[in-house]
Amino acid sequence: MEKIKSIMQGDLLAFKTVDGNYKVIMCTETNKKSPQNFTFIALTYNNSKCPDEIEITKESFWGCGTSSAYYYKYSLEEQEKMWAFHPEIKPFLIGSYNLIIWRKDFLKFRDNLLKIGNLSIVNNIDKNGYYGINVSSWESLNDFFTVQIRTIFKDIGQKTFKLESIIKS
Repeated sequence: MEKIKSIMQGDLLAFKTVDGNYKVIMCTETNKKSPQNFTFIALTYNNSKCPDEIEITKESFWGCGTSSAYYYKYSLEEQEKMWAFHPEIKPFLIGSYNLIIWRKDFLKFRDNLLKIGNLSIVNNIDKNGYYGINVSSWESLNDFFTVQIRTIFKDIGQKTFKLESIIKS
């Protein structure tokens, strides 16, 4: 496994959690100003086999339908694509549940992650969501995907959205 040297928007990172299954996160934003951090979304992939980029496009991510998305704009084409996949949210738009990882923390556990691809996604998906958490260690990432994910999203009204709805054509 090659060491991850940089992270860009759309990067897909797979990792095996303590339950023995692979999970995937996708970068939605990088903040290069000090202190540097990365914003990721949690994908629904949960399998004993490490996925590839093509498999991941059929997955979903956690987020919410939001009216605040009008502050951080999507193009009309991006909105129409979201509504085509999720007509139940119209006239609202999709925002994501965010996992924030500070660069200094990421460097401590990056060897546990595998970059499996990159997808071109809409901008501002991370800014239009309502919730997020800091992931400060390998243990906290594992805990999120093996323990917290079962309850946290129900408690705060998050649901899944098809990843295809935010991939640029």
